[in-house]
Amino acid sequence: MPAERKGAYLAASTIYRDDAEYLPEWIEFHRLVGVERFFLYDNGSTDDHRDVLAPYAGEGTVTVHDWARPFLSEDGRTIASTAAFEHCVGAHREDARWIAFLDVDEFLFSPTGAPLPEVLREYEQFPGVVVNRAEFGPSGHATKPPGLVIESYVQRRRVRPDEEISHKSIVDPSRVQRCLGPHSFVYHDGLSVNEDRRPIDMARSLSRSPVTWSRLRAHHYWSRSEEERRRKIERWQEIGSSRALRRPARALQREPVADAIHPVTDDSLTEYAPAVREALARRA
Repeated sequence: MPAERKGAYLAASTIYRDDAEYLPEWIEFHRLVGVERFFLYDNGSTDDHRDVLAPYAGEGTVTVHDWARPFLSEDGRTIASTAAFEHCVGAHREDARWIAFLDVDEFLFSPTGAPLPEVLREYEQFPGVVVNRAEFGPSGHATKPPGLVIESYVQRRRVRPDEEISHKSIVDPSRVQRCLGPHSFVYHDGLSVNEDRRPIDMARSLSRSPVTWSRLRAHHYWSRSEEERRRKIERWQEIGSSRALRRPARALQREPVADAIHPVTDDSLTEYAPAVREALARRA
């Protein structure tokens, strides 16, 4: 087992573009569940993200890296996020015992209600932990609602018990050999495990694993409202890659309506909303 390191026990990293309106909620929620530091990669934002993040950066909670480069390769690979996350495990190897790699529309938590560090202490023998992701759609919102993301969207796609679904990774940065993509990593020793301690071979399955999420889970608010879904499609098209041009006809038209057919009501994050709003009010 690696020696104890100075710095945070748990950090989170993401790459973003023009997400100033969503970053504070994402940061404050994750602080509530036990994340101490945030390593952020700005992929060419033109909004006021720097002003929004300035208080967090000033207190040392947030570190922002400029990462203005093409997000996708011509064959559709997410090269900007892969390179950013690989940079993160190198640059911040000594700054955190664990780093969770997420998107700004993903919220990591434990359904047990326990702080994430408390849960992760039980997995320290492993180089990484994969966390399955629940997919939320617009939940009936045509336009952006006034409330928080975690309280506005409560309808998610139903998942079969035997299904393999998308996962994200929490890694020990000192044991990472390289980043395979935004979901997956290869380690110097051993394999990632899921919450049941079942080994997950990233080389075999880069982004999916059998669903198990009673102890660790990520909620993915992929589309948010219908208005934002359309805007997201336009942003993908603006990237200009062949993958981006295909997505609206395939995945983009299916994913946002994932909550429309036999949806599951899942309001498990709404209990965090009052504390998140209180934290945001203190920053105002």
